[in-house]
Amino acid sequence: MHKLSDALKNTKIFSDLEEAELDILTSRMKRAQFAMGETVFREGEDGDTMYVILDGLINISVPLENGAALSLATMEKGNFFGDMAIIENAPRSATCKVIEDCDLIALNRSDFYDIIRHHPETALKILYRMMNIMAERFKASGAALSEMVRWGEEARKRAITDASTGMFNRRFFDESFGTYVSRALGTANPMSFVMIDMDHFGKLNKKYGEAFGDQAILEAAKVFKESFRKTDILARYGGDEFSFILPDTDSAKAKELCVAMVERLRKVRFPNHPEVAVTLSIGIAAVPENADTPITLKEAADKAVYASKEKGRDAITIAPVQLQKVKPQTELKTEISTILEKNHIVKNISKEIFEKQSFLLLGHKEPDADCIASLVAFALILSKFNKEVAIFLVEPVIEQLEYLLAICKYNYIKVISDIHADVPSNVSSVVVLDTPKPEMIMTNASVARVLADPSVRKIEIDHHIGADANYTGDPGYRLVSNASSTCEIIGYLSLKLSLNPVAQIDGEEFFSRNLALSILTGIVGDSQMGRYLKTKKERWYYNIFSTLFDRLLVEKTTRGGKNLRSMENIFDVIQSLSRQEEECYLAMKKHLEKAPSIHSIVLGSRDSEELFHHYGDEIIVNVSKAVADELSEASTKLGLVAYYDAPRLSDLIQFRLRRSSKYAKLDLRTVITRLGITSGGGHPGAIGFRIKKSEVADITAYSKELLRQIQELLIEVDGEQA
Repeated sequence: MHKLSDALKNTKIFSDLEEAELDILTSRMKRAQFAMGETVFREGEDGDTMYVILDGLINISVPLENGAALSLATMEKGNFFGDMAIIENAPRSATCKVIEDCDLIALNRSDFYDIIRHHPETALKILYRMMNIMAERFKASGAALSEMVRWGEEARKRAITDASTGMFNRRFFDESFGTYVSRALGTANPMSFVMIDMDHFGKLNKKYGEAFGDQAILEAAKVFKESFRKTDILARYGGDEFSFILPDTDSAKAKELCVAMVERLRKVRFPNHPEVAVTLSIGIAAVPENADTPITLKEAADKAVYASKEKGRDAITIAPVQLQKVKPQTELKTEISTILEKNHIVKNISKEIFEKQSFLLLGHKEPDADCIASLVAFALILSKFNKEVAIFLVEPVIEQLEYLLAICKYNYIKVISDIHADVPSNVSSVVVLDTPKPEMIMTNASVARVLADPSVRKIEIDHHIGADANYTGDPGYRLVSNASSTCEIIGYLSLKLSLNPVAQIDGEEFFSRNLALSILTGIVGDSQMGRYLKTKKERWYYNIFSTLFDRLLVEKTTRGGKNLRSMENIFDVIQSLSRQEEECYLAMKKHLEKAPSIHSIVLGSRDSEELFHHYGDEIIVNVSKAVADELSEASTKLGLVAYYDAPRLSDLIQFRLRRSSKYAKLDLRTVITRLGITSGGGHPGAIGFRIKKSEVADITAYSKELLRQIQELLIEVDGEQA
C-alpha cells in the first residue's frame, strides 16, 4: 500500500495530500489492469467509478452516427478520467479505450462519499485539484473541445460533424452559437460571425452534376480548414451555406482571414472542368460593434451576405457599425450549456470580486431562508477580501433566521433595513441573489437608480430556471444553474474562489464557521432537508455540498466549545453562539483607550489568553474586526485592535486598523510602508498586520509608540494637529 501511496503522490489530482491523507485514500481504492485494445467503459453506460492512470495510455472518444468515433484526447500516466461519474453523477459522456497496456487505480463514488463524510478536508483538497485540472483541460483543448465533451453526453442521438466535409454540423453550431456570443459580451472581447454562400451553386449542380457539386464543396471545405485557426468554429450550415465563429476576433481581422481564404480558393482547379472557379458571397458581423444578442448578430451577418450578392457576388461585406445600441430583449433563464462557459462566468465574477471595492447585494421580495442566507453568505465572501458591502433587506426576518443578521453585525456587514434609505453612492457592482426575475427584486428609488446605471456591473446568482424566470445580470456574469438552492451555487463558487491565492487574507481560513453556516442554511431551507429535490443531479449536489459544509461547520463550531453531531441540531445552538460573540465584544471593550482621532483596544498576553480560552478562534477574529470598525466611527478617523494569537495558532501579535467611513484622507496602506512592516496588507480603509511576539518586550510601550507614529502620519496628511 505504501508503494501505491507513492504513486498517487506523483499524480496531479492527489499531489496536495499528506501521507496520512494518502493512506485514507488508498484504503478505499482498488487496482485495475487493462490490456491494449480493451474498453474501460463506453459512452452512455452508467458509471460510478473514476480512474487514475499509473501507467499506460487511454484514448477518449465519442461515437458518430456513421459508426466511426471522434477522438477527443489521449490520457497518459498521472492523469485521471471518468470523473463525471463522481462530479455529475451522470452517464458516461465518452468511450475510454486502452491504446497501451494500463495500470489503473479505481475510486468508487460511494467510497468518495465516505471520505467526504469522515474526512471533509481531504475531500475538499481532492475536489479543488480536480476542478482546477478540469478547467486547465478545457482551456488547453480550446472552446471546440469543451463543446464536444458536452455533446458526448448525447452522442447516441446525434453526431456533431457533417459526415461529408468533416466540419461541424448545423445542430452543433446552433447550440454553440449563443455560448460564444454570451462569452464575448461578458468578457468584452470581440467575436466575429462569418456567413458564406457559394455563388451560383444551383447552376453548377445543374450543369456539371451533383457529384461535381459535392467535389466543389469538399475542395472549398478543405480550403476553409486550411485558412482558419484551430480555435475557430467552422460549420457546414446546409448545402452550400457555411457559418463560422471566430472568437476573440474583430471584424477587421475576420475580413483579413476571409481575404486570405478567398485568394487560396481562387487557386483551386478541377482537372475535368478547368473553366470552373468557386467564388463566395461573404458577410461578416461582430460583437459588440453590430449586435448584443445572438439573433441580432445573425441578422446583421445575413444582411451583409445579401449586400455581397447585390454587389455582383464574389465579394466580402462587413456589416455597418450599429451606432444605436440594440435594446436588449427579455431573456428567459436557461441552463449554462457547457463547463467552459461556466468557468468563464466564474472567472468573470471572481475578477469583479478581486478588483471592485463597493458591492450592493439584493434579494427578492418576501425573502425566504435561501434568499437571506445567500445574501449573508455572499457578503461574507466579499468581506474576506475587505470589500465594502451593503445588503438591502427591508422586510422583516423571521425569528429563526435572526442569527444570520447577528453574523452580519459581527462581520461589519451593513444591512439597510429602512425602505426609504439611500444605498451607498459609490456602488461599483450589484449582486442579485435568488431572484427569478427583475420585477421581484426588493428595491426602492435609490436601488432602482443603481440598477439603471449602465456603469454598474450586474452580477446574478440564482437557481430558478424555467417558467417565466428571466435574467437581471449582465451577460457573462450570470451564474444561473439548476440547483437545490442559490446557496448551493454559492457553495460551488466559494470552492472555486478558495483556490485563488488572493483568498488567503490575513492568514485566515477561507471557509469560516459563519460562511459554512450561511451556505448550509440556504441548502437545507430551500430543499427542506433534501425532501424536495427533483433530479438525480440535484440530489447529488445536495448530498456533496450539505455533507461538506455540515462537517466544516461542526468542526469549526466545536473549536468554540460545542459538540455538534448533525445538521438537525446545529441550529439549536446558534443563538448561544451569537451570545458568545456578544460576550467577547463586551470583554474587549473593557480595554478601550481614547486618544484624539484614534480609539484603540490593545490586549496583553494574559488578556488574550483568557479570550482564546473562553471563545473560539473565529469569534475572536470576527469580533476584533467589528470592534475596530466601531472604534473608527466613534473616533471619526481611526480604530485599532491588537491581541496576541493563542500559542497553538502562531507566535504573532495581530493588529487590525480601520478607517472611518467619514474620513478618506489617509490610505491605511501608507501605515504599513511608513512603519516598515513586512507582514501585512489590506486596502485603503482597512489593514491587518502582524508582529512577532519575540520582537515586543512590552506591549503597552510598543502600542504607545505605534499610536504616536500613526498620529504623526495623520498630522502630515491633514496638515494640522489631528
